Amino acid sequence: MVGTQAPQVTGYLYPWDVLGGPAAVEWIKDSGVDRVALAAAYHSVRAGTPRHPGRRVVDAHSAALYVPAADAFAGGPLVPGSARNWTGTDNSFGEAASALRAANIAVDAWTVLTHSSAAGGNNPGMCVRNALGEVYSYALCPSHPAVRAYAARIVAQVLAQGQPDGLILEAVGPLGFSHQNRHEKTEGAEYSPWVQALLSLCFCGACKASYELRGLPASAQQDRVRAAIMEAEDPELTVATAANAQDFLPLLEVRWDASAALLDQCLAAVEASGSSPRISLHASPDPWNTGPFLPVEALRRSRLGRTLGGVTAVVPCWGSPGDGARTVQAISADGVRVGAYVLALPPKTSDGGVLAGEWGALHAAGADELHVYHLGLASTRRLTAISEAVARLR
Repeated sequence: MVGTQAPQVTGYLYPWDVLGGPAAVEWIKDSGVDRVALAAAYHSVRAGTPRHPGRRVVDAHSAALYVPAADAFAGGPLVPGSARNWTGTDNSFGEAASALRAANIAVDAWTVLTHSSAAGGNNPGMCVRNALGEVYSYALCPSHPAVRAYAARIVAQVLAQGQPDGLILEAVGPLGFSHQNRHEKTEGAEYSPWVQALLSLCFCGACKASYELRGLPASAQQDRVRAAIMEAEDPELTVATAANAQDFLPLLEVRWDASAALLDQCLAAVEASGSSPRISLHASPDPWNTGPFLPVEALRRSRLGRTLGGVTAVVPCWGSPGDGARTVQAISADGVRVGAYVLALPPKTSDGGVLAGEWGALHAAGADELHVYHLGLASTRRLTAISEAVARLR
């Protein structure tokens, strides 16, 4: 292990995992986590509630803000959805956080920014549009100033109304082809990883204007990407094996800069709030990455990227321990504090000893923190495995 200290452990939760469940705080404490990441702004989801005394499913059918919105979004084109229909309150984050803090559990606000079918569905012109002109209505594009302002307002409202101990930012950049909302029916088409990367390049109005400003004729670039999509037939083709992948890097730079600008506006909202939450950011060393994890290339271009000592980069480690260790090591090279985002749900084992071994390997690779997904979604036997794994790491 790195040093002698055990990694700090954060367990992820939804507000409804806590509200209406008298025993919830107790089983959360028994899990052994040091703090929780409680959803404060989140995308649509159908979630299991295996230990709740009165239900087994929550259908959060829209992206929503879990603190009161008040008039923070009045007059703007982008408005977050309300969670009242499935939580019964406009402040489910605050109510759940109060219950957890009463038990001396630190609460971080898990805040999803650009992944919003609610805001995007009503504003297709501000969403990611691929080279074939197809709109991803779940994916707000940060090249639009209104999207950046919307994300900053989300952060400001979460801090003002939720007063969390920490802030965990997810989907700071645009989502792409593979991470969406509806039932997925594209697997049989066997679009290769390379085609999926190409389908994630954006040609919305704002991105096309940015390309033009950089001397990249937008129509010609769109034609090149479209042709590459239509011509690629090998289902095994990846970014690493695609002969012309480097040719498209100038388009990625627009995406990185837009994401960095969005992050900077969110950081300005943090500063304006007068609070000093610990900041964590879902990030990835993959420069082509879209979705929940911001490419480190974009992070480097932000103000935060110039002072990395103040942030934890939470990186995806849901696959094999070897792949996870390589991801941790790749992002550790930037000198940032690293959190390994680990899965405790299927297809992962429900054996606490095996989980402890995998998580320990990630800590040895350089992960200062473990972010465990997901306490509320885990069956009782999986929650027991989480507790055992955490105890073995102490």
